[in-house]
This record gives sequence, structure tokens and C-alpha cells, in this order.
Amino acid sequence: MNRFLNDMIAAGYVRVFNRTVRPYAYIVTDDGEQYQRRLSHEHYSWVLSHLQRVEQQIRSTLGDLRRRGVKRVVLYGAGEVMEATHRVACEVGLHVVGVVDDDAAKQGLRQAGLLVEPPSAINTLAPDAVLVTTFQHSREIQLAVNRELRSPTIVWEL
Repeated sequence: MNRFLNDMIAAGYVRVFNRTVRPYAYIVTDDGEQYQRRLSHEHYSWVLSHLQRVEQQIRSTLGDLRRRGVKRVVLYGAGEVMEATHRVACEVGLHVVGVVDDDAAKQGLRQAGLLVEPPSAINTLAPDAVLVTTFQHSREIQLAVNRELRSPTIVWEL
């Protein structure tokens, strides 16, 4: 931490206030505030760019499903990616018939206006496809769903 503070002081972003009293007080300079704004802008730009890439990937995957004749889809994984996927699915004309998740704490809650159910509900929901809307353990989820399905339902990953 001392090295970081010394670097910030040397760059003129921070100055020490009242060096005679310990612990020292530090003040962010005008240059430091500009530096912080620039870093924030760079971070927000990166986040926005990443979100746009994720949305393009979602849109591409949903377009592929639509071209394969899929109309009814279940989203597997109740999180932020699922919410973005739900919005795009509605835009491209897919009907999201349900959301499932392994996490018992999420089951019974509503996300994107849909009740989150356990994965065992997939067969009852009778989708044309199941789309895994999580990036963690997606391959394992896909294999588990394939084993449990009682119909020729397509299982896709984002």
C-alpha cells in the first residue's frame, strides 16, 4: 500500500496533508480526480463493450435456434445473463416457457416475470429447446439435461 501511495504522490495525484502528524492524511489533487474520472470512463467503456459482445452472442444463438424452427424455449440458469437472454428472445420471436436453476434458493422466485423452477420441470414445460444461460458449468449442465429429457429437445449453450 505504501508503494502505491508513494507512486500516486510522485505522479501528483495525491498529496500528503500535515506530514508532522501520524497517521498521515492524504488529499486527492485535481490531477488525481481527473485520473480517477479517466479510469472510471475506461472501466465503464470496457464493461459496456463486454455487455455488447455478450448480447451479440445471445442474439446470434437465439437466431440460430429460431432458424432451426424452435419456438418454445426454457432458459437454464436464473441470473443476469438469463434476464438479458429473455429480453432478446422476446425480440426475436421466441416464447420463453420457463426458467430453471439448480440453486434451491432461486427456485420459487420470479425473474423476468417467470417462476424459477427446478430442472426436473423441463419435461413438463415441453420446450423445443433448452438454452443454458450461464457460463459456469455450462457443459456439465448440458450433459445432465440431455440425460434427463424424455423428448428430442435441443440443448444449447450460449
